Amino acid sequence: MEKVKILKNQRLSERIYLLEIAAKGRLLEVNPGQFVKIKFPDFRYDPLFPRPFTVHSFQNQVLKILYQVVGKGTLALSKLSEGEEIFVFGPLGKPYPEKIDFPLGLCAGGVGIAGFGFFLERLPENLQKRIFLYYGARTSSELVRLDYFSKFPIELKLATEDGSAGKKGYITELLEEDLKEEKIKILLACGPMPMLKVVKELSEKYGIKAYLSLETFMACGTGFCKGCVIKARKGGYFHLCEEGPTLLASEVIF
Repeated sequence: MEKVKILKNQRLSERIYLLEIAAKGRLLEVNPGQFVKIKFPDFRYDPLFPRPFTVHSFQNQVLKILYQVVGKGTLALSKLSEGEEIFVFGPLGKPYPEKIDFPLGLCAGGVGIAGFGFFLERLPENLQKRIFLYYGARTSSELVRLDYFSKFPIELKLATEDGSAGKKGYITELLEEDLKEEKIKILLACGPMPMLKVVKELSEKYGIKAYLSLETFMACGTGFCKGCVIKARKGGYFHLCEEGPTLLASEVIF
C-alpha cells in the first residue's frame, strides 16, 4: 500500500468528483480495467475497509479517479484537499481483455464511464477511430468529462433520461439502434446493474460478444474474504477482485 499525495480533488457536478494523485511504486504498473483501493489515514475503523475505484486516467505519473459520492467512504474522500495524503493499494483485478475486435462499442452509465478514459489513452489513434462510445446518465449535469472524451477520434453518443442532453431515454436504446445496423462487433460495458442486464440481453439478441465490468461489495480486494461474488453460468461464483472485474456477459448470471 502506497502513501500518496493528493494533487487535486475537483468537484465536477453535485455528487461527482475527479481525484488526482501522484502515482508511485506498484501504482505505476496499473493497466486499463484494473482498480485500486483507497484508505484514509485518519479513519481507522469507520469506514473500516478501503474503497475500490476504477482508474479513470493515467498520464505523466498522475493517476486520476472519477468517483461519485454514494456513502460514508466516498463522502469522506470528497472532503480531502490538495496536499493531503491517502493510502492507495493496487493495482488489483484483471485488465480489460487484450484481444478485442473492432468496431467496438463502449457503453457507460453514469460514473461507469470512468475506466474508459484510461482504455482510450492506451489505444493507438487508428483503433480509437473504430470506437463508438455510448454515454448515458439521468440528466446533463451528470455527463462529466465531455471535453476530455471529445478529444479522442471516437464517435460519442449521449443520452439522458430527462432529455436535457443527447437522446431522451436510456443509453441502451441508442446502442440497440446501432446493433440493428450491425455497426458493432463487440461490446464493453460498465454502469449500474440494470443497464448491464440490458447490455447482456442485447448481446444475446444480436449475437455479439459482450464484456461487462461489474461491481459488488468488496472488502479485501485480494481474494481472501471471498465476498465479491457474481454467479457463474457453469455453476459456482466468480470472485471479481481476482477473476474480474470484467467478465464475459455469457458467463455470468444476474
